Amino acid sequence: MNDKQPTSGFVSDIGDESDFNSTRHNGGFTNISEAYVSKSGFTRMFSAVRYGKRYMLKCLKPDFAYTPTYRQALMKEFEIGLQLDHPNICRTISMEPVEELGECIVMEYVDGENLDTAVTSGTFTEEKARKIAAQLLDAMEYMHAKQTVHRDIKPSNIMVTHRGGDVKLIDFGLSDSETFCVLKIPAGTIGYIAPEQLLPGAKSDPSADIYSFGKVLEFMAEAAHSKSLARVGRMCAAADREHRPSDIARIRRLLAGKSKSFAVVNAALVALIALLLVVIGVMTNARQDTRPETVATDSVAADGVNRVVDSNLW
Repeated sequence: MNDKQPTSGFVSDIGDESDFNSTRHNGGFTNISEAYVSKSGFTRMFSAVRYGKRYMLKCLKPDFAYTPTYRQALMKEFEIGLQLDHPNICRTISMEPVEELGECIVMEYVDGENLDTAVTSGTFTEEKARKIAAQLLDAMEYMHAKQTVHRDIKPSNIMVTHRGGDVKLIDFGLSDSETFCVLKIPAGTIGYIAPEQLLPGAKSDPSADIYSFGKVLEFMAEAAHSKSLARVGRMCAAADREHRPSDIARIRRLLAGKSKSFAVVNAALVALIALLLVVIGVMTNARQDTRPETVATDSVAADGVNRVVDSNLW
């Protein structure tokens, strides 16, 4: 278990989950309201409250509720999500029947907005982009170590919490793991899916997520007007997988290397400016030291006796 603790948007103190199983007929949920319906997919999302806490429920659309393949796909998403426990991944809590909805995956409620909205709703800086990229890489590294590939990393599947601006990677509906054999077909979103994933017989691997990350980084770089982030994004999203960074550690070095070079340049500029200020200060003091003598001499020439007498009194 990762010992990092989320700073916001997280349903904390869940504690013993036995209460989730005590009323399995309707789950004890109230205030159930539809939050999202996939246009092309087979699931829908609801927000609900139980024991004063808000959760998200994910279930099948009515037309798919009794189709074995899609029921298995929902179970696959639940089992993959259940084994992922990371502060930058939306937490999966349980799977249980909810009256009128059928079997539902119960997940934490993230109080935030997706990256699409975060980028377009206000000033989006390179600093924000780098923080989001760093946390997204943390989540990717963790799930790849668990032999899990997300396969659908894109701005709408990246939540940014309102308090703290932390990343929550959501929607593992297309994710894949070596332990499952359901939906072993090309999956992803056009514009973010790696080209090789569209080929017949393509296998899911971390390189596909790295490609998607690169596209997300390019998206953020454009909004933040950052050439350095755009450069790393293009490297990650190379059409030829052999030209992409081989792992998350390599991407971090690329991001940190550019950042460090900027820091060095900035430090050099600050030092140069400080030196110039010192030189200007010395020159100014030198002029001030010589100016009174010149003025006194001129004054003596113009005001003869009085100035001479005054000078003798010194």
